[in-house]
Amino acid sequence: MIDPAKILANPALSVVLRGVLGGYVVFMSRKFYADPLGYFRKSSRAVPDFRWVRLMIRGMAAFCLWGGCFILAADIAVQVFGLHGDLLAFALIVVAAIAAWFLLPGSSMPSHSPPENENIRGVR
Repeated sequence: MIDPAKILANPALSVVLRGVLGGYVVFMSRKFYADPLGYFRKSSRAVPDFRWVRLMIRGMAAFCLWGGCFILAADIAVQVFGLHGDLLAFALIVVAAIAAWFLLPGSSMPSHSPPENENIRGVR
């Protein structure tokens, strides 16, 4: 009988699994960031569309995007290059934050600020 722990201890399989996990987290968090209530509209009944709910989901999605980038960066640094240490951990946090910033999708949330012409009331 094959021991599953020995299969998962394979370094190549470990790199692939962590890479797939990090990529999936990045993929899904980008979707949640772009359309915070899109998943909930498809899967549940009436979800209240409050601005604070959208912002809360976007904030959590941004954190998950950073986490996915951190998983990928740590996977490459530790498993591929064999690097370890506190300085590396700080560098990975910074690299993941920069990568997450560049991976954020464009803003698709409607802004609630009034248009420029709305503030002008019949001034000629």
